[in-house]
Amino acid sequence: MGAREILDAAALAFSERGYAATSIDDVADVLGATKGRIYHYFRTKGELFIGIHRRGIEWILEAIGPTAERDDLEPAVKLREMVRQHALMMMEHHTYMGVGQFLIDIHLAGEGRSQGAAMEEILQMRRKFEDYYVKVVEEGIKTGAFRDTDANLIAKAMLGAVNWMHVWYRPDEARDTPEQHERIAATLADHAIHGLVK
Repeated sequence: MGAREILDAAALAFSERGYAATSIDDVADVLGATKGRIYHYFRTKGELFIGIHRRGIEWILEAIGPTAERDDLEPAVKLREMVRQHALMMMEHHTYMGVGQFLIDIHLAGEGRSQGAAMEEILQMRRKFEDYYVKVVEEGIKTGAFRDTDANLIAKAMLGAVNWMHVWYRPDEARDTPEQHERIAATLADHAIHGLVK
């Protein structure tokens, strides 16, 4: 049992109870281990939260980065694929993704001097993530593929729509299939593009 298993358990506990209401004991219960096992890897609940949030953003950046950085794709194709990949990650790692959406919890987790650098790293990753969206919208406007609009505002709206999946998406063993994930992701991606294409 290592750090990844502990983060998985903490992500599940935080997603069910929220950061403030979850104790290290709760995480240990989900994990089926003692608190000592957790403290071997993470000194505080805040470190667990930061670890979950960092991993969630890493997954998103790994999913959309290769597409966002390609120069051979039309803006609409690129943006659609970015939204699709983003939505798929939200479903695949839903316990991690939901935890990362609560900024007040991020500030709670960042209390303490030792966590300041980790929090700054996370905020930089979030800015990079948002910049990917802004740049592709700006590219589409510049080339005439997208209508003239506020790229920053549109990027925030798209991120909000996909990130909000943590509120309404709940896995259902009977219907939670790769095909269902693809249908949901494609629907969100198509919706994002239709609002921009001339």
